[in-house]
Amino acid sequence: MSKLLKLSLRNCSLQGPVPDLSRIPNLGYLDLSWNQLNGTIPSNKLSDDVTTIDLSNNNLNGIIPANFSGLPRLQRLSLENNSLSGFVPSTIWQNRTLNGTESLLLDFQNNALSNISGSLNPPANVTIRLQGNPVCTVANQLNIVEICGSQTVGKDVPEITNSRIGCRSSCPEDYENVPESPVPCFCAAPLKVGYRLKSPGFSAFLPYENRFEEYLTSGLKLDLYQLSIVSIAWEDGPRLKMYLNLFPNLSSIFNQSEIRRIRSMFTGWTIPDSDIFGPYELINFTLLGPYKDVVLDFPESGISKGALAGIILGAIAAAVTLSALVSILITRRHTYMKKYLSSCKFVVNLRSFYKANSSKCNVELVP
Repeated sequence: MSKLLKLSLRNCSLQGPVPDLSRIPNLGYLDLSWNQLNGTIPSNKLSDDVTTIDLSNNNLNGIIPANFSGLPRLQRLSLENNSLSGFVPSTIWQNRTLNGTESLLLDFQNNALSNISGSLNPPANVTIRLQGNPVCTVANQLNIVEICGSQTVGKDVPEITNSRIGCRSSCPEDYENVPESPVPCFCAAPLKVGYRLKSPGFSAFLPYENRFEEYLTSGLKLDLYQLSIVSIAWEDGPRLKMYLNLFPNLSSIFNQSEIRRIRSMFTGWTIPDSDIFGPYELINFTLLGPYKDVVLDFPESGISKGALAGIILGAIAAAVTLSALVSILITRRHTYMKKYLSSCKFVVNLRSFYKANSSKCNVELVP
């Protein structure tokens, strides 16, 4: 457990109290939602690395503990649809310093919370959801109408789209401006890739955007400017779907060998794993314009060339061994048959002799 980074036991019919997970030093993601957990939330502080805490849709009661304050990387705290009571501690957002790309979502909907402790005034990039709590019956007096209003249920809309200021001159059809090209307004034909993070260790992508770009371009052996993230969208799971443009290096088009190399790295899962971004899957690898006639190699079966060579050599060795065994068996059989036929001849002659001399004699041949 000491090396655990992500714990997700969503909708597993778990019962009993929430376990104390404060001794897991590097825990970055916790999801125990949609179970039958009851009792109070443990008061010990979780790891400073935690980005997501989801205890929603359980049967938890008691107060919201103060240990949710002072978590420097927290992006999402989901406690909705429980029976929590008492105050909402404003220290959760007051003790956080968020830069322009960071955000914090605090979802307390549908509990029994009656008030907010301390000053409300959250930063612009902090979202608080309180709908369905008794405190919202006095929303006007507390000036919290906005956070008590109707809230959207589900995943957030796409966080980013690549919308860098365009150049005055347009590119030919199927070509696009390379957003981060060292050559201004450089047109190139991108490879269009659909890509999905199947189990990311965060709830907001923007703070990890630069790190993801470095991770993927390093894994693909591309320069950083060759990657452009067109859009992303959260899906159930949660999973993160994204569409990417990959541009050639200081050229207008990729050559065929480079196209095959890049595609094989996606389909062969040779991009190194990441504790933060988790496993991935390739949704599509689209070839348009100058690439439409490129013939891609058929996807490999998953067996490496070395393993395939080993299988072939093993099959040859087995065939040689089998052939030798067959030869030995044939030789032994031939020797045996000679002896057997000789014995038969002797017995037949002996039988004739006994027939000639004794009608009661019964000779049994045993091979």
